Amino acid sequence: MRALQGVPLRVLLLAGSAFILLCVLGTSALLAVRAGQDEADELFDARLATSARVLESLMARQVEHATINTPLVMSLPVPLELEAGERDRQLGSPQQLSWSAVLQDWLFGHHDIETPLGHEYETHIAYQIWTDYETFGSDGFRLLARSSSAPAIPMAPMRAGFSDHDLAGSLWRVFVLHSGDVWIQVGERVDAREELSAKLGWATGAPLLIGLFVLLLLNGLLIGYGLAPLSEMAERIAGRSPRDDQPLTLSRVPAEIAPVLSALNALFGRVRDALARERRFIDAAAHELRTPLAALRIHAQNARRAEDPARLNKSLDSLLEGVARTVHLTEQMLAHSRAGRGAQDIPLSLREVVRDAVAQRHLSCEASGHALALQADEEPLTVIGDANSLSSMVGNLIDNAQRYAPAGTAIRLELGRDGDQARLVVSDAGPGIPEDLRERVFEPYFRIPGSAGSGSGLGLAIVREVVEYLGGQIALGEAEGGGLRVELRLPLAPA
Repeated sequence: MRALQGVPLRVLLLAGSAFILLCVLGTSALLAVRAGQDEADELFDARLATSARVLESLMARQVEHATINTPLVMSLPVPLELEAGERDRQLGSPQQLSWSAVLQDWLFGHHDIETPLGHEYETHIAYQIWTDYETFGSDGFRLLARSSSAPAIPMAPMRAGFSDHDLAGSLWRVFVLHSGDVWIQVGERVDAREELSAKLGWATGAPLLIGLFVLLLLNGLLIGYGLAPLSEMAERIAGRSPRDDQPLTLSRVPAEIAPVLSALNALFGRVRDALARERRFIDAAAHELRTPLAALRIHAQNARRAEDPARLNKSLDSLLEGVARTVHLTEQMLAHSRAGRGAQDIPLSLREVVRDAVAQRHLSCEASGHALALQADEEPLTVIGDANSLSSMVGNLIDNAQRYAPAGTAIRLELGRDGDQARLVVSDAGPGIPEDLRERVFEPYFRIPGSAGSGSGLGLAIVREVVEYLGGQIALGEAEGGGLRVELRLPLAPA
């Protein structure tokens, strides 16, 4: 199959069609020619036998009792014999014929002459009437009558039936009929049969060959017409600028190409959305980083102008706090950029990922006055994903609850199996999210107006990116007793 790589589809289809047609039509033509030859031979043999029986009925019985000293010779008209002899000499010397006559003779055999006196083909047929020696008392057979095209010697042994013999440099098919004391021999030149077989063969095969070339021509035009949309698609794609992300249109869209065009336009749409998302991310990142960086600059300037150690330490503390917030924001930006990329998707135990995330944030929650509780089944709940992305997903849910829930309240995590999905629920006792804003909070850098938290607005965006990449669903609701309830459903890996 490697030999076919790079071969144009049009050439492949046309060559394949030609090969199939040649095999099928060529075999049919050969079989037809062979069948025509067999039928011609049978027809000629039957005619020879019939001619012998006609001679036997009309002439042989009268000639047998005739008192003649020399055999009767049935002559053809002299002009017909001369014309036939001249034609045979020309065929024996092809240089005397025109190129068209040579080509015609090679393909179809020469055209026999037809005149008011008869047909040239008569010179290719001969007959003899013999009587055996007992009738005349001699030691052999005696020729009673013959055609002028027959020799004076027997054309074949006196044995009834068909046989082939070389007479005067030509091959003859001879039929011998024995009737009483009379032997009748009727012969026909084999080249006449071959000529008829060639004519029958070409009459059968030539239309097939001509039809084959016409069929290939029409098939080529049809294939070209059918593949024209592909060529048009390739030309339009090659001529597009990198900034052109609009749907591709064609002048004609066959049903087979419609899915390809639809998928290609869908890809353009996804690329367009991805580029728009990247542009929004970059714009928002620059906006979000500008504020903390400006604050860091102010704190650094205050520290530089501080005249006493107390003001200096206060400025340095504010500077370090701003650096920590900026580092956290940068880490969140990086996590959001990498979310859903699946750099190393492997089977992972979601139970262990959740337990590790809870363990890492246990001390931080205790310091902020939050009780972090996990209720999980013993089943590992294996999912296919990236360890860092899953850990960031669970960690952001806990951090989000810790940031907005009042001190002294609990953050509860529930992990279990629901059919072929893993179900993770994180609940807190914070202010919750109004129902009309539950879709917008997944937008990067969006924060609820008037919110007391100091988050970056990327936590839930990161969570949704990871969940959607894993093929799961995320839903926001109200927890029992008030607060936010986040429910995740992730598909489990096949057992």
